[in-house]
Amino acid sequence: MSKAAGIVPDVLKEVSGVHWACKRLGKLKRQMVNIVNSVFLIIYKFMARYIILLICTLILSAAQNSLLAQAIAIQGKVVNGKTQEPLIGAVVRLSNIGAITNEIGEFSLQIPDRKLLNQALIISYISFEESTVYLKGVDLTKVLLIALKPSENLLNQTLITAGRYEQSLKRMMVSTELIKPYLIQGRNTTMMDKLLDQIPSVNMVDGQINIRSGSGWTYGAGSRVMVLVDDMPFLTGDAGNVKWNFVPIENVKQVEVVKGASSVLYGSSALSGIVHFRTELTNDKPITRFSVFTGLFSEPKKSSLIWSKTIQKQYGATAFHTGKYKDLQFAVSGNYLRDEGYRMGENDHRLRLNGNLKWSTKNKMQYGLNLGMLFSDGASFLLWESYEKAYTILDSQITTTKSGNYYIDPYVNFYTGTFKHQLRGRVMYISNDISNPDPNINQDNSSNNLYAEYQVQRYLTGVKLNITGGLLSSFNQSNSPLYSGFQHSRNLAAFVQLDQTVTAKLNASAGARYEYFNMNGSEESKPVFRGSLNYELAKASFLRASCGQGYRFPSIAERYIQTSVGLLNVFPNTNLKSESGWNAEIGYKQGFVLKGLRGYFDFAYFYTQYQNMIDFNLGMWRAFDFNNPFKSYGFTSLNIGETKISGIDLSLNAEGTVGKFKLQSILGYTYTNPVMMNIDEVFATDSLGINYSFRSTRSDSSNVLKYRYKHLLKFDVM
Repeated sequence: MSKAAGIVPDVLKEVSGVHWACKRLGKLKRQMVNIVNSVFLIIYKFMARYIILLICTLILSAAQNSLLAQAIAIQGKVVNGKTQEPLIGAVVRLSNIGAITNEIGEFSLQIPDRKLLNQALIISYISFEESTVYLKGVDLTKVLLIALKPSENLLNQTLITAGRYEQSLKRMMVSTELIKPYLIQGRNTTMMDKLLDQIPSVNMVDGQINIRSGSGWTYGAGSRVMVLVDDMPFLTGDAGNVKWNFVPIENVKQVEVVKGASSVLYGSSALSGIVHFRTELTNDKPITRFSVFTGLFSEPKKSSLIWSKTIQKQYGATAFHTGKYKDLQFAVSGNYLRDEGYRMGENDHRLRLNGNLKWSTKNKMQYGLNLGMLFSDGASFLLWESYEKAYTILDSQITTTKSGNYYIDPYVNFYTGTFKHQLRGRVMYISNDISNPDPNINQDNSSNNLYAEYQVQRYLTGVKLNITGGLLSSFNQSNSPLYSGFQHSRNLAAFVQLDQTVTAKLNASAGARYEYFNMNGSEESKPVFRGSLNYELAKASFLRASCGQGYRFPSIAERYIQTSVGLLNVFPNTNLKSESGWNAEIGYKQGFVLKGLRGYFDFAYFYTQYQNMIDFNLGMWRAFDFNNPFKSYGFTSLNIGETKISGIDLSLNAEGTVGKFKLQSILGYTYTNPVMMNIDEVFATDSLGINYSFRSTRSDSSNVLKYRYKHLLKFDVM
């Protein structure tokens, strides 16, 4: 098993989509109409309740305004002290009353008692230093202009992923990592999966992302980590994996990593965490970056591994520019790579183009469009000639792949009173034209993913409560011999999350989600819940605790893939069940300042359980054929049973000035104990009647899950 796993096929990473079938277009259109009608019906019912609630709110507000007609009104505007841009959502407090700045940074505060004018006005905004304005002697007939200074404290860095709205790092209720651009730009990163291997608690297994040993190896089909680019899921529609060469590396402003089950906010695939890439748009001066690179592959130490008489090369270029014209912000970027590879016959030749547009109108609306295109041409092989000749092709079994991919993500943001609304859409198309050594095997594939999401948010200043809710719909389809013909899946969900500042030191969060999933008529639905706390023990000392549920529906590829390369087969499993689990953790974060350095230390203990975990297993899964026994032998996806993963997580982030040098560093250590709960439980029986348990698939009696690390240490300093 270990050697078979060691020859993981790069080609199957590219198996991620299927062609349209013309004769099924009529049926597909009818299905799409039914889905759209269902979504609009859900939105209509939701908006009906929302309109009634809004009318009641307006009536109460009118009554309140009449009572406060004689009160003193304070008008003001909060801006960024560095760029003079308005800050939306800044909190303004005076004693027990407060207000939130609107879309242009303005606020109005009604003062019912003149005695309150002897107190100070406190203005706070995430990632900015808190400001205090004493009202005594201030001319309240004029609009107050309040400029906040950006904070340099690492604990005040902002993240969006953990709560779907901006929060400071110190108030996080789950373990998170925030990666700044220096880790990307300070090295020659050609694909984003190489960067992720530098992040604490994260490692890659044959291109598949793994957080805290939550994933093993599943042949590039399915992901237990949700990957986002600017709030939008970035998993392919059929295989549920990530096209790492499609992520716009040159335009990533920061990477946010959330560790642990996050399905309440982000649905299926967020079973063991989230990785969120946030891109960059300028608010001030234009930014331009350009780089070229080249490199050589050295000869291996063993002469038996040398297959080429020429030196293999890698070279390419990246470019990025962002600017602003009146109310339009824009960014364009591109990446070109030519990689001749270090394994016989393998190469990678690609061009990627990306663009971002954001337009703010005078009526306080924001329109945006993100798009990307990728064209690639590469070759790879599956089986080595032998253990001693690992880089050499067995029997010239080379596979070439030509890909043409694109995505278009339109969105609009707007406000109605104190409500913030977001509408987002996605069309993603993935196409792979594959040339196989065996002309009888057709692995060409393409897939389509349609995604739409509505999110509404409101902050109640009186009770310091942030409410986030949303509806979403997703539709995936494929048609290819690779996935046994025409397959489709759809997903509908609704979620809500409450985040409250209970006291000045205590913050609490709770959320729920209901998910509906349908693949080829096989339906499944389930609710999931989460809750968490964050308590400030002392200055820059924070204690947190959280518990949340997660789940993952199987991808089309996991259930229906049927292919072979050489003598190795991959079989479908239409009875594959969804994975589910829960995660709990307790953590402590401590900020520090040491001479010219500032940063924070984080410690967490975590415990996770999974049910029906999916794993790839080698066996005789088809009736034995004496004429060709290899046709019956291969891999398939199986639910192997209940597992648990526990461990500790340590990280240290620091930056500052040492002498004349600016220092930035990140260090992380993760210990995990990933084990099978019952190693003798039979989870499958093959075509020869042989029972499969976890014990029978290992060469020893260990209960440790395969393809995991127990110890993981990462350190980077610049």
